[in-house]
Amino acid sequence: MTIQKMIMEFVVIIFSLTLFTGDERVRPLQLKVSLHSEIRGDIFKPRFLESVEDVVNLLGRQSAVAIDQQMQFETHGVLVFQWSGSGRDALAIKTVHDGVVTFQYTRGRTRDLRQHVQAFVLDKRIGWNVTDADDPDE
Repeated sequence: MTIQKMIMEFVVIIFSLTLFTGDERVRPLQLKVSLHSEIRGDIFKPRFLESVEDVVNLLGRQSAVAIDQQMQFETHGVLVFQWSGSGRDALAIKTVHDGVVTFQYTRGRTRDLRQHVQAFVLDKRIGWNVTDADDPDE
């Protein structure tokens, strides 16, 4: 893992924690292992994983063990965002209101294409949506 990638992952985690709403229904995953997946995705279409088996299939056994220690799959799931973009792309929890959590995606302004994987623990009873910080209609 390059130093630049480690620094960017640290910045994304700190940014997410800074904007964290304090709502126990949704929180960023705190992992010592980096999330890794070969599957490409769309930032606006995250995958919701409802079991340890789903996590193993998408993120691998090591990530599944670390995730399983932090949550209970009976009441929560893992919302996984995967996308390609600038190394300075950011995704953060914007609001949790009326049973819906809103994530805000901010595009980076650098031309260094990177693969991003970010995960959140999410209560199974609430919904989610993703907004684009660059979209004036949001």
